Amino acid sequence: MKNISMILACIFLVCSSAYASSPEVKNVQYLLNQIGFNAGKEDGLYGNTTKKALVDFYASQGKIFDGSADQNEISDLILENSKFMPTKNKIKFANFYYTTKIQSCQAMGVRSFKDSYNIKKVEGLIGYDWPTDHDQNSNSRDVIHKNITQPIKFLLQATHNAISENDVASIDIATKLLVRIAEADTLYDSIGYIAVKQKPRCYANGDYRSKCWYHEYEFARGVFSNFMIAAIWLRAQLTPHEFELVDRYINKMYDKFIRPTEFKEQEQGLYQMANGGLSILIYASWMNDKDLAAEEIKFRFKELNRIIFLDGYIDNNSFRGVRSQWYHSYGLDIALGYIYIADLWGAETPETLHYKLVNSGKIANLAITDWQKFKSRKFTGPNRNALKGKEHAIKHTHQMAISIDKLMLIVTGVKLENDPIYLRKREYHAKDGIDDLIGFNANCI
Repeated sequence: MKNISMILACIFLVCSSAYASSPEVKNVQYLLNQIGFNAGKEDGLYGNTTKKALVDFYASQGKIFDGSADQNEISDLILENSKFMPTKNKIKFANFYYTTKIQSCQAMGVRSFKDSYNIKKVEGLIGYDWPTDHDQNSNSRDVIHKNITQPIKFLLQATHNAISENDVASIDIATKLLVRIAEADTLYDSIGYIAVKQKPRCYANGDYRSKCWYHEYEFARGVFSNFMIAAIWLRAQLTPHEFELVDRYINKMYDKFIRPTEFKEQEQGLYQMANGGLSILIYASWMNDKDLAAEEIKFRFKELNRIIFLDGYIDNNSFRGVRSQWYHSYGLDIALGYIYIADLWGAETPETLHYKLVNSGKIANLAITDWQKFKSRKFTGPNRNALKGKEHAIKHTHQMAISIDKLMLIVTGVKLENDPIYLRKREYHAKDGIDDLIGFNANCI
């Protein structure tokens, strides 16, 4: 009887140790969860959920998990976590946002302020009534934004060409236009972030014809972001008085449209200017605020890592019904643009995020070569802006993503598959010289 008791006690001890909480495993779980791998409850118990998270983590590093959750795994995870937390001492702003020097670029096109038409086009933006335009002409599905997006692209394109050619007269015209846009408080009367959160959401009652207040806000923010890029390019040309006017306008606009979004999680999707992340970086550059830039990149790396799934599909974008391909490529172009700028400014891209971007590029290609297989990926959760019906269908890469092919090669090494409809339609936007989803043309890198 005594022997039986001893045997039972030994069995109990062995079983207890097998299920005992381990501080090493608990640390591993915490670190995995911090970078978006679902390790489950941080209880120190090494189960299938934690093991799968480790397998996925090492796959993203191009490695094979050895089966143990010990100090080696902790060290690897600490290193990867550190890449999600760039510090201000790593940040070095590029002089002209996307480059250290503006040079002549064929992809920028030939638009110039030597042509009075281009001047008049930009002047059309000064004090423009965007709220009324949007109210009368746009809905949740279709945003008619050319009256504000075309002029800002004209400004950027002609300014870029003037600087690259050292055309003093055209640079002077660009500077005066920049100041006039600021003096008129252009787009400030558009709905701001705080107010838009009080309005009904887009696709109200499932109706694509319903008004989308967020689009009014989003496109005003996007145009303003591109304005800040022009200001950075022309900063050295501004007189003290002109600088004061432009700086006051930038801070006023930033306070209304962007500051309330700083480090604020967007539930789903990846849209214009990386949901405002690039806008924050552009402002940080204007203000020479490396603390803000580092904090924004730290936040956005984690956001991108949350929004982009391990297989490369993008939460919301890739699941918008018959326009899923269109919006997937739209989001991918923006993600790649953000990563390019962050890397250029000194922030190292986490391997986990890079792995997802590579897969996302492959998914963009899958949508081109096998649309049905691309669409077969199931999605669980709310997706209120998914569109159904042939009348809404768009089955090609987004034509406004004019940088996607170059950025895919630079950032991921994946070549975009031939997409004839995209190539034909993008020509309309390519002639404007600027990918205003990200504020630069990657074909000029």
